[in-house]
Amino acid sequence: MQPSATSSQTSSRQRYGLPRPTLRFLAIVALIWGLYVGYGYLSGPARRTDRLNAALARKPATVNLLITSKFPPEEFHIRLYQQVGNMRGVEGNTAKLYGVSPHKARALSRYYWIEQIDLAAETK
Repeated sequence: MQPSATSSQTSSRQRYGLPRPTLRFLAIVALIWGLYVGYGYLSGPARRTDRLNAALARKPATVNLLITSKFPPEEFHIRLYQQVGNMRGVEGNTAKLYGVSPHKARALSRYYWIEQIDLAAETK
C-alpha cells in the first residue's frame, strides 16, 4: 500500500521536527526582543558623554546626571527616573537626576528615547 501525499508530508514534519506555530511565534518574539536589547547594548555607550565615561571609570559610589531625551519627559519617564535616583527638576527635554549608581547610569543609556546622558555640575 502506497502512503498518500498528505501522510508523507505529515510524517516528514514530525521526522524533521519543524516547529509548531506556537513555537515559531515564540521564536519570532524572542528574536525581536533580542534585537531590541542588543540595540540598547550597542547604542548605549554612544549616548554617554566622554565626561560621564571618565567619571564612571573612576568607580564612584554615585553620579549626578543630566538626561536629555528626544521629547519632554512624561509621567512614565519621570517615574522610571525616580526609581533610579533623585529627580531635581526638568528643563525642556533635560532631566536632572542625582545620586545614581554607575550601574544604573549605564542601564539608563540603553533606552531608545534617551539622546544623551551627561555628568551634572557638582552642587555645594
